[in-house]
Amino acid sequence: MDPLAAQRGAAAIDRAAAMTPIDIVVPVWRGADTTRRCLESILASTPRTPFELVIVNDASPEPELAGYVRELAARGVATLIEQLSPQGYAAAINRAFAQHRDRDKVVLQSDAVVAGDWLDRLARHAAARGVGVVGTFTNAVGVATYPLPRARNALPRGYSVAALDALFAHANAGQAEPLPAMHGPCLYFRHDCIAAVGAFDGAPLGSDYGVEIDFCLRAGSAGFQHLLAGDVFVFHAAHASYGEQKAEQLSARTQQALSKLYPAFLQQQQALHNRDPARAFARRVDLLRLSELPKQLLLFVSHSWGGGIRRYMNDVAALLEERAEVLYLESAADDVVKLYWPREGECFSAYFRFPAEMTLLADVLKSIGVARLHFHHVHRLPRAILELPAAVGVPFDCTLHDYFSICPQYHLVTEDGHYCGEPDAIGCAACLTRRPGQWGLDINAWRGIFGTFLRGADRLIAPSQDVAIRIQKYFPELAINVWPHPEGVPAEARRVGRVVVLGNLTPAKGLHVVAACARDAESRRLPLTFRVLGSTTEPVPQFPDVPLSIVGQYEDAELAQLLAAERADVILFPAQVPETYAYTLSVALASSTPIVASDLGALPERLIGHPRAMTVPWDAPPGEWNAALLKAAGLTERASPLTERGSTIPLRVVTS
Repeated sequence: MDPLAAQRGAAAIDRAAAMTPIDIVVPVWRGADTTRRCLESILASTPRTPFELVIVNDASPEPELAGYVRELAARGVATLIEQLSPQGYAAAINRAFAQHRDRDKVVLQSDAVVAGDWLDRLARHAAARGVGVVGTFTNAVGVATYPLPRARNALPRGYSVAALDALFAHANAGQAEPLPAMHGPCLYFRHDCIAAVGAFDGAPLGSDYGVEIDFCLRAGSAGFQHLLAGDVFVFHAAHASYGEQKAEQLSARTQQALSKLYPAFLQQQQALHNRDPARAFARRVDLLRLSELPKQLLLFVSHSWGGGIRRYMNDVAALLEERAEVLYLESAADDVVKLYWPREGECFSAYFRFPAEMTLLADVLKSIGVARLHFHHVHRLPRAILELPAAVGVPFDCTLHDYFSICPQYHLVTEDGHYCGEPDAIGCAACLTRRPGQWGLDINAWRGIFGTFLRGADRLIAPSQDVAIRIQKYFPELAINVWPHPEGVPAEARRVGRVVVLGNLTPAKGLHVVAACARDAESRRLPLTFRVLGSTTEPVPQFPDVPLSIVGQYEDAELAQLLAAERADVILFPAQVPETYAYTLSVALASSTPIVASDLGALPERLIGHPRAMTVPWDAPPGEWNAALLKAAGLTERASPLTERGSTIPLRVVTS
C-alpha cells in the first residue's frame, strides 16, 4: 500500500471520526467464556473511531450467554439483535448488515480478542480508494497466521494479545498488502462494497463456511480491492466461536464449490501460497521481537547436515534457555546462508548471499542485538563466514567438532575410510590433489586461515583431551578448554512388545489390520512395535512414521530360525478371510510364543489347548487388536484412553 495513500486515509478517518460510527458486529451462539472475553476486549480497547457494538444472538442455547448479552444491551453499551430460532452465521451477519446501511461494518467472531486502537488502524486502511474488505493477522484460522503461516498457533511465549498487537502496529505501521479474498476472526467491510455486492450467501457453497471468501470474490469482480492489514493482530481461540466448525482449512465441499463458481480461485490460492505476501510483515515482527528479548542473543554457525553437531547445538541451546536465546546460521546453497530461529513454534528465517550480502547480514545481527557468535562447523559455508564476527563487532567461540581446522576432509580420513595417520604437508597435499577440499585452498593456506581464525576466538572448546592434543600439534599456542558435550539424563527406556507377523502379507491375510494397528500404536504411544517376516503386496507406512518394519522374502526352511532371532513377545495372525490351515501357524505353535489370531476359519480350531493363545473378532477395530497384543505380551497401555474409560476388550482365550 502506498504510504501517501495511508496518510491520506488516516487524515480521512480522523475527519470522519466525529461523524459516522462503525458497527462492530459480533454474532453469538455458543461459548459463554470466549464470548465474554471477546466483548470485554472490544469495550476495553481504545480507538478514537466511534463505534456501535452490535450483538446478534442467534438463539443461543446457553442461558448464561444469552443473559450476559442482554445485560450489556440493558446497560446501553451494546445493541442486541435477537433471533427467535437459530438461522446460522450468514443470516446473523445479514441482519446486522441491514441496519445502518450508511455505516462500515467490522465482523468480529465471538472467540476473537482485540486490543489498543485496532479499529483506528483498520479504518485507515479501509479509507483508501476502492477498498472493499480489510483483514488482519491472527494466530489461528485466518488469511495470515502468526508465528507459523497456515497454522493454529498459540500466542508466542511471554506475549499478551495487546503486546503482540502493539508489535504489529509498530513493525508494520500503515502497511497493507492486496489479496483476492479475506477470511479470519476480524474483517472490515466498507458500506459501499456491501451495497454493491449484497448479502452473504451460503447456498452456492452448501453451508455458511466460506461465505466471507465468496463475498470477497464477488466484490473483486465488481472492482473492489481487499487488503491485509500488516499492522493489526487479532487473537482467535479458533473453533470455539459461532458454529464450532473446524476451520483450519476449507472443507473439500467448499473448495469444490468455490472453484466451480470462480475458476481462477484455486490457481490464485496456489500463487499466494508460493509468494506468501504476508511473510514480510511477519518477519518484521520477528526481528522486533528478537531485538526486544530480555535475554542475551547468541548465533550458532554450522552446516545443515544435522547429526551429532546439531544435537550438541540443541543441547547447549536448551541449557542456556533461561539466560540466552539462540539463532542458527547454516549453509543453504552455494554461497547462500540461512539465518533462522530454531525455537519450536517460530518461523523466522532469512537468506543472505555471500560475500555480497554479508554486510546486510551483519547489520541485521547488530539491529537485533546478537552478543556473541559460536562456530561449530564450516562445511559448505562460504569462506567469508570467518569474517562475520569482525563484521558484527562481537566476540566468538568455536567448538572443535571433527578436525575441520586442520583437515579439509574434516575427519583425517583416507579415500577408503581409514585414519590417514596425519602425514606431513606433502602427504596432505597429495590427498587434496585427489580430493580437493572446499574453497580451493592448499593445505598450508587452509591451516593458515584457520590458525588466524582460532587465535581470534574468545574461547576454544574441545569435547575430549584427544581432540585438544591433535589440534595443538598444529597450533601449539592455542589454549583449548576440554569440555565434554553436555548430555541430560537419558530417558528411562520402557519395555516394548515385539509383535511379529509371519508370511507374505496381503489384505486378505490382514495387511490393512497390521497397518492400522501400527498407526494406532503410534498415535497413542503404545509400547508395541510390529515386524513382518515376509513381504507385502501393497506399500504401507513404516518406521520412522509408524512402528512397523518389513523383512522381505525368505525361504520356508529359514522361518523358524528367523522367528527365533526376532525374540518375539507375541505372534499375530490377523486373517480377514477363513484360513484353511496356515503352515506359518505351525511354526508359531512350535515356538511357544504367545499368539493372537482372528476368530475366523481354521485358526481358532488349531489354537484349542494352546495355553498362551487368544482370538479377537476378525473385524475388530485396531484398538481392540492392540489391547489383545498388549495383554498377550504382558504389557499395559499406560493410561491410554481405553484404560482410562475402564472399557472391557472382548478377548477370547481359546480353551475348547
